[in-house]
Formats: sequence, C-alpha cells, structure tokens
Amino acid sequence: MRTRIRHRARFAAVAAALAAALAAGLAPGPALGATTTPTPARLTAGPGIGARSAILVDPASGEVLWSRDPLTPRAPASLTKMLTALLVRATLPLGAVAVAGKDAAQAAPTRLGLRPGQKLLVGQGLEALLILSANDVAVLLANRAGGSPERFQAAMNAESQLLGLRTSAWHTPNGLDSDGHRASAFDLAILGRAVLRDPWLARVVRLRQAVFTSPDGHRHTVHTHSGFLVSYPGAIGIKTGFTNRAGHCVAAAATRGGRTLIAVVLNSPSPPADAAQMMNWGFAGGRASSPSSSPNSTEGLRLPPYVKPAGVSSLLPPASPLLTAPVPVAASRAAARTLPLGLGLGRFSGEAAAVCGVLLISGAVVMTSRRRRRRRFLF
Repeated sequence: MRTRIRHRARFAAVAAALAAALAAGLAPGPALGATTTPTPARLTAGPGIGARSAILVDPASGEVLWSRDPLTPRAPASLTKMLTALLVRATLPLGAVAVAGKDAAQAAPTRLGLRPGQKLLVGQGLEALLILSANDVAVLLANRAGGSPERFQAAMNAESQLLGLRTSAWHTPNGLDSDGHRASAFDLAILGRAVLRDPWLARVVRLRQAVFTSPDGHRHTVHTHSGFLVSYPGAIGIKTGFTNRAGHCVAAAATRGGRTLIAVVLNSPSPPADAAQMMNWGFAGGRASSPSSSPNSTEGLRLPPYVKPAGVSSLLPPASPLLTAPVPVAASRAAARTLPLGLGLGRFSGEAAAVCGVLLISGAVVMTSRRRRRRRFLF
C-alpha cells in the first residue's frame, strides 16, 4: 500500500512537470508533413533540461541530435538492466525455467519478492526485470544465464565491447551502487537502441502492467515506474532508474509521425520532464550546432553500427569444471603425489596442496558470505 501511495504521488508530480513540457511541444504549429526549417538560435540553444548528462539520438540513422556531457561515465542505476535483458535474451529461451537462490532472495528493493527455490520462466523474469525493475529477478536471471555472478559480470563487459560501448564498466546485473560500475549517456543510448531492435523486448518495455503465473503457481502483477511512459504521447519505453549515487535516470523512447527518438537522462531532478523537453525539441526538427570544444558538442559523435547481442557461451570460453566442482581432499593428494619429482613435488607437497586447497576454498566461502552494506534503491 505504501508503495502504491508513493507511486501515485510520484506520478502526480511527474504529470505536472510533463504538462508544462507538453504545452510547449504540442503547441499549434505546421501540419504534419509540412516542411519547416529550424532557426539557427534553436539549433544552438538546444532543449532546456536539468540533467547532468543527457543525449538525444535518432536510432534509425545513429545521428546524435543533442547531448550534454554524453561520454562521462556515471552510475547508471537500473538502466543497467537493459544490458542484463539483452544478454539474457541472447543466452536463454523464453520458456526456460530459472530457480531463485539465496542471493536473489536477499536482493535489495525493488523486488518481486522471490524466495529461495521459487521458479520463474525466463520470459516472466524479463517482464519483471524491465517493467517492475525487480533486483531479485536480475540476480536470478544472471545466475541462470551465466552460471555464476562472476561469469555473468564478465559476459556483461564482453557484450558491452561487442555492441560498441566506449566508457562503461559493469559489476552488477541490477545496477545497485558499486564502485566502478558506470556507463555514459552515449553508451546507454546504444543499449536502448538494441532493446528496441528486439521485437519481443520492444513489446515488453512499452507495457504499463503485466500479469503472469509462475511454474510453481505464484501469481504476480507488475507495474511500471515510468512517468514518461504513462504520460508522454507516443512513448514506447524504455527504462527508469534510481540509486543514491546515480540520482534519477531514464532511457526514454517515443514515436511521432513515423519517426522514433531515444533520450537518455542521467542524474536529473525530473527525468520525465527532461525527456519530454528533449523529445519535443527533436521532433520539432532541432539539431545542435555548438563549437567542437563544447562538452555539448555532437560533432563527430554518432552511434556505432548496430550489432546483434551475443549469448554468454559466444562471449566467454566454457566454464572450467575445476572452478565449479569441488575436488575431494583425498583425490587432490593422490593427484599431487603422481606429479614428477623433478617438479619438486613429493609426498609432502601432495599433503600441502590438499591443505592449501581446503584453506583457499574456506577463505572464499567466508569472503562471499560477508554481507555488504545495503544502499537505498527505489527503482
């Protein structure tokens, strides 16, 4: 109930901000299809927004229409989940079953409320990931697709390079604040374009609500957090985000007159209003014209050619069974004793190897069992 009240209050504030933005963007003007030429002053000024970083792109052509500090990496919050969704989608069939572990069940809010052992279809998980922005589901899907959190993290960074991202580094599948976890507005626009190029994901990110029943009989209803999606005419997605470090963020997309634009807004006092201002400016024919030395310059900046995302198995070498399966102490001793004595190994070295192996494994368990301090995360 508290969550619903908070959402209603947020949407009321967003609606007021969007009303002002739409009043300018939907004011009477030339008929659709009429030829217009923006004035030079409009080309230079760009949209008036409050975000620290932002970018407006035409995903069909790759053209960057306007930007503000587009290449500076910042905490991306749940916009991370665009990459998580792309990687999971390329790795697993939608009908595959994923089982929640303790790490998924202990994820910080926002959550679907999974408990250890509960099951979801991958398609259901992607809906909860992109619509509700469920952090527990992000961990669930990452473990199912990657086999381990570390392997999925490595695959996220490999996918990032494949898609042409420039300055991003990924440490978590859900975007919770973590040192070194970062992405630029430019890189996030590339991810937004990739999401819209996948017909199934493109359908999901424009949904305001989804209802599904999991394989073990749990019924779930998920609702969007996106004020832009519910309020802006022609909105088709994509993802919202917030953490203490990232501030409020959005990757927004809208279509008007057969043309689609993507706006990424990072660390903004009002992402829906900023995205609306950028969309209005872009659909009105705006294009930036600023000196190349300006941090807002789009000169030479263009999205790279689209590359289809690859799955984990295509991005990484097969996981070594030695790293995933425990080796009995007796077996490790026997193996060590069979090594040639020329390598300086004998009976003592076999015993030592066994003891060291147990100590290393025990240390790893202790380290991974330490609980990290939770940070506030809304969506």
